[in-house]
Amino acid sequence: MLIFAKDISQRDHQHALEDKLPELKQYMEYQRKLFPYTVVRAGLDLAYKELDDILNYVDNDHRPPVDSSRQEYPADVNEWYKSRFPWTSAFLKMEDMHFALVVLVKAMDSFRTHESANTYHWAVLYDSVHNIIQVYNDLIRNDPGNSRDIHLSNAVEVNFDDFINNYWPELDFMIFSQADYPHARHQERKDSIEEEIKDIMSEGVEPLVALEKLDTPLNSSTLKLLRRDPVETRFLELKSVTDTGNEYDPIYKEFVEDPQHGRLSVIDAEYMKSCSLVVETISKSS
Repeated sequence: MLIFAKDISQRDHQHALEDKLPELKQYMEYQRKLFPYTVVRAGLDLAYKELDDILNYVDNDHRPPVDSSRQEYPADVNEWYKSRFPWTSAFLKMEDMHFALVVLVKAMDSFRTHESANTYHWAVLYDSVHNIIQVYNDLIRNDPGNSRDIHLSNAVEVNFDDFINNYWPELDFMIFSQADYPHARHQERKDSIEEEIKDIMSEGVEPLVALEKLDTPLNSSTLKLLRRDPVETRFLELKSVTDTGNEYDPIYKEFVEDPQHGRLSVIDAEYMKSCSLVVETISKSS
């Protein structure tokens, strides 16, 4: 199983303060209607099916294979790839993404192991989850009966921005790129890294060299991705983590002091921050 920022197999968390804070209670009730594992797994399924169809089409001299169920094929395969998987296509060729999808699906289907993803994987997962949520939300709005075939939630639309805020550990593949969503939970880290890089560059250091001089170093996969280095297969493999049963103890069993509410578990503090961001976004749009 892939290790996310929160345990995607858990969907019934009860917040210590939700009975005291109506907006938080509403937010947590929404969270309990989501099926986080299914969101990720269905996203990978859709991405794999689409990419596999297109690669088979290319291998067949750009003609639909006789056993294909796909109704339409793109006139420009490269443009389709860039449009359908905008973040992944910036860093990985289609064949590399296909390999990464196989690796990720295998990990998601393994409940007795734990794997740590790197920056390449988070980009692939990001695009895959985005696409399935778009499909699902459209069905919820326009064809709710068929939405049960995907079943990403208990009959509610999935907030993509909030899902990424809650389950992605960071968005380092977006450094020096403009995101399509606020992703405010991750923006502070992104802004901090970009400002530090700019400060280093102001001393006459080239951008690619500046990446390696940060006070908090970026990991090797992030550096390779941002430099657009040739992709080595080993960087598309997942890192196995010893299954101790306490992978999520730091957020479930450790506590922080909240200035207003006192001592809270880390996960409760994180959900409160995510909730406030949703409320803020709604306020700005209304």
